[in-house]
Amino acid sequence: MPRLLITSLCLAAALWSAASAARTLVLVSIDGFRWDYLDWPQARQMKAIAEQGTRVTKLRTVYPSKTFPGHLSLATGLHPTGHGIVDNYFCRDYRPDCYSMGSGRKDPSWLEGTPLWTLVEQQGGRASTFFWPESDAAIDDTLPTDYRAYDGRVPHEARVDQAIEWLALPDAERPELVTLYFSAVDSAGHTFGPEAPETLAAITEVDKQVARLWKAIQRLNVRTGAEISLLLVSDHGMAEVDPDVFIDTNTLPRPRGFKRVNGSTRVTYYQRDPDADIDKLADSLTEMSDGRFWIVSDETLQSRHFFDHPAVGALVIETSPPRMFRRGGGKYADLRGMHGYPASIEDMAAFLVAVGPGFQSGKVIPEAHQLDLYPVAAELLNLKTPANIASDGGALRAALRKP
Repeated sequence: MPRLLITSLCLAAALWSAASAARTLVLVSIDGFRWDYLDWPQARQMKAIAEQGTRVTKLRTVYPSKTFPGHLSLATGLHPTGHGIVDNYFCRDYRPDCYSMGSGRKDPSWLEGTPLWTLVEQQGGRASTFFWPESDAAIDDTLPTDYRAYDGRVPHEARVDQAIEWLALPDAERPELVTLYFSAVDSAGHTFGPEAPETLAAITEVDKQVARLWKAIQRLNVRTGAEISLLLVSDHGMAEVDPDVFIDTNTLPRPRGFKRVNGSTRVTYYQRDPDADIDKLADSLTEMSDGRFWIVSDETLQSRHFFDHPAVGALVIETSPPRMFRRGGGKYADLRGMHGYPASIEDMAAFLVAVGPGFQSGKVIPEAHQLDLYPVAAELLNLKTPANIASDGGALRAALRKP
């Protein structure tokens, strides 16, 4: 009996030790937070946090640099043509319906790949998500243990409070992955411009909430021996656009047999009728472009990993800042900032900060890619990754603290 009791106690101690040493990652997205915002006075607390961990100065984006493609690439480790969400709104050649933001909740068939929260749940962990795009979609018939249907009216403070509540759970119940999402910086940047006072105010507000979250994480790590790390990231940057030079999509050809979809920085033509004359359409567009936009070549699309997918379309035209496509165009348009341009446009670069027991301190990585995040997060959480992800972690692997 004593020997059996001792064995049981040792086993219980080992299990408790394993549970208490389990790592947790808090993944926070600040939509539209451009790479250089971190050095602005309004983000001083986040910059101080970055100095305690690892900072990626410029996080390069997938194409197009849009909210849903970017967030799903961060979450799955796949290019948009890999996870299927190639824009905030798009169609597919073989489907009569089109995707719009959040469609995966009702119809997960739009989505491919294995998001981090699904990976955690499939491998026996607990994921708790708060508004990360498509985190409320039942991918592989799996949902996070905790999730929220998106409601932009929920205050930032309430989102952080919920995250802290999840993190404060006992060791055996604490989620391995917690996600948060803030859209205020992106919304202000679109409406007022990337350097407008309203955008600066949004940065200040998010900076305050992130600092509050980090202080709570530090307290929990000290008080409970938890190993909670924080990863701050954005999906894209923001470029200033000029309402006086918008391209009115009403002036673009819309021949029978094609469906035209405006993506703000590009316009896609889907060929619904296989007999529709695409060469004639291309000639018309070239003739009227006058340097304002251009047809994206197949070679360029391939270099952006944007090809061989039914959502890509038969023909894509694009423009560059300060121009964008807008229905009706005109001087009175209410948008002063836009993203979605190729990664070669410097203002599209995002940011990343990794801090906590899982990451190196005082390190700066000049450049990494959004697709590097997935394998690095999976390694931190000791998860086995799918074979088809696009990166092995690249430059971001240097952020991991060696055991």
